[in-house]
Amino acid sequence: MEQKIKQIAEKLTEAIENLNKKDFTIHFFIIDTKGNPNGSTQYIYETASQLIDEGYKCKMLHQEKDFVGVGDWMGEKYANIVHQCVESDNVKISTSDFLIIPEIFANVMNQTKNLPCKRIVLCQNVNFISEFIPLGSSWGDYGLLDVITTTETQANDIKELFPYAKTKVVNPSIPNYFRDNDEPKKLTISIVTKEQATVNKIVKQFHWKYPQYSWVTFNDLRGYNREKFSDLLRESAITVLIDDETYFGYTAIEAMKSGSLVIGKIPEVIPEWMYDDDKTSLVDNGIWFTDFRKIHNIIAQAIKLWMEDAIPETLYEEASKTALKYTVEDKVKQLNTVFGEYVTERIAELQIIQEVNNNKLKEIKE
Repeated sequence: MEQKIKQIAEKLTEAIENLNKKDFTIHFFIIDTKGNPNGSTQYIYETASQLIDEGYKCKMLHQEKDFVGVGDWMGEKYANIVHQCVESDNVKISTSDFLIIPEIFANVMNQTKNLPCKRIVLCQNVNFISEFIPLGSSWGDYGLLDVITTTETQANDIKELFPYAKTKVVNPSIPNYFRDNDEPKKLTISIVTKEQATVNKIVKQFHWKYPQYSWVTFNDLRGYNREKFSDLLRESAITVLIDDETYFGYTAIEAMKSGSLVIGKIPEVIPEWMYDDDKTSLVDNGIWFTDFRKIHNIIAQAIKLWMEDAIPETLYEEASKTALKYTVEDKVKQLNTVFGEYVTERIAELQIIQEVNNNKLKEIKE
């Protein structure tokens, strides 16, 4: 018994030293998108890469033996982050490590309950929580109390569901390769939506209703890698967005940063960047609508104004202000603050355990 307590004491001391020296690993559990672009996966990889640039060690954990990864659409920088398959590789996670589990992995939350590391939920879409977690279960049942989320709105929603949750916010960032074009833009319209059927409804019905604009080019941006995607946004005069389920709306900010006029259907949960500072009305950083049937008229009006060089300058000014809220530099500052706090909190937790362990050792000796 005494020997076992001494061994625990040694491990706790080592873990605390490793945390103080930044000698630990942050493990991110990920899905394999099989080469398909995905905003949530993108956020995780960018976060890991940014932490690595700040001196942290990060690994990506996955379940697929035939893992494809993100190299084709995010690039080698992200594909080259260390990856391990939990099914076949000898994955070792120590007491000083952190395991970041996305909200969709309720099974992983349950399977990792007994790991010695600090586990943290990463929630990018509150709607997914009830979709994947079993009825009658909650994060607290899996011993998960700490949560990273992407907006204050989601942090509040999470607190309503799980009042015990300790949330920290790390906003997404828009990479610097999204930028305005030095050359005059072409009158092309980019469409960003999930379904081919939606693209068809926009493009075909628009040409039926407005044959005088049959010469206008529409680009469906699904499936492009990130660099090509940014190039097409930069060239586009107008970007049309349809995504009712988004909680953040990456592409809207990417289009704004690229100097493209945004026409978008307001999603079910309105992102906080669409509101003014008082959160009482929408900002004029895009042309927003709720009735899909009006989209063709809105596009036609925007084309007419663009050709007449009559797009209100305030739309571009407000869009630029919105884009500036989500810089890489600001996100890195948030990451350093959040993970600095996690390290401090983890050291305090281990010190409490260490004190209890030392008291047991004293009792045995006495």
